[in-house]
Amino acid sequence: MKPINCLITGISGMVGSHLLDFLLKKTNWNIYGLIRFSSKLDNIEHHLDRVNKGKRVFLEYGDLTDQVSIRKVINNTLPKYIFHLAAESFPKMSFDAPLKFYDTNVKGTQILLEEVKNCKKIKPIVHVCSSSEVFGKVKKKYLPINENCNFHPASPYAISKVGTDLIGRYFYEAYGVRTIVTRMFTHTGPRRGDFFAESTFAKQIAMIEEGLIPPKIKVGNLKSLRTIADVRDAVNAYHMLVTKKPK
Repeated sequence: MKPINCLITGISGMVGSHLLDFLLKKTNWNIYGLIRFSSKLDNIEHHLDRVNKGKRVFLEYGDLTDQVSIRKVINNTLPKYIFHLAAESFPKMSFDAPLKFYDTNVKGTQILLEEVKNCKKIKPIVHVCSSSEVFGKVKKKYLPINENCNFHPASPYAISKVGTDLIGRYFYEAYGVRTIVTRMFTHTGPRRGDFFAESTFAKQIAMIEEGLIPPKIKVGNLKSLRTIADVRDAVNAYHMLVTKKPK
């Protein structure tokens, strides 16, 4: 039987690296990962021996904002499943560099799905990772949030994810590209960047224990309501989304 190929955009990120861990354990797929030439590989360092030996894990260089490179990646990998996780993902930074977020998250998703549509050799299932940030400011009467809540993005990052979300739906409705869009809430775990709340709390505690900083934790706004999941549960859900047939 011909092996199944899958493509993970953003494989070197926190979520992408955990998805790689999961797929290596739970499937026999060939796993291709999209990275930029400048991507740090710390999160997938434990798999680089596989990469070097060509054992099920392969890295493809490209950039979501460069259509030629994405066309090459799609034609090189011919994936049955695509997990589109790559994004500019730090909401605070989006206020300072909004166009960077729009370029990567909106234009990048458009380019990826355009090349999937145009490749006649495949008809993959594409998981498009949107975000709960699209809901933004939600009145208490609409809690808990469900998919009927209106979009009310509160940052350029959230606006860019609205674009990602709608582009995924558009390619399904207009062209029949088999997209599945998720709006996952915050997921955390090992390899989470230390500029996110729970990670910086843990880092500060460790630094206090080592006597590196005074025993005072800086926390920001603790009144913000958050739903937090484990990243390992999230990638399990992503795998189920593309492989489980609806009843």
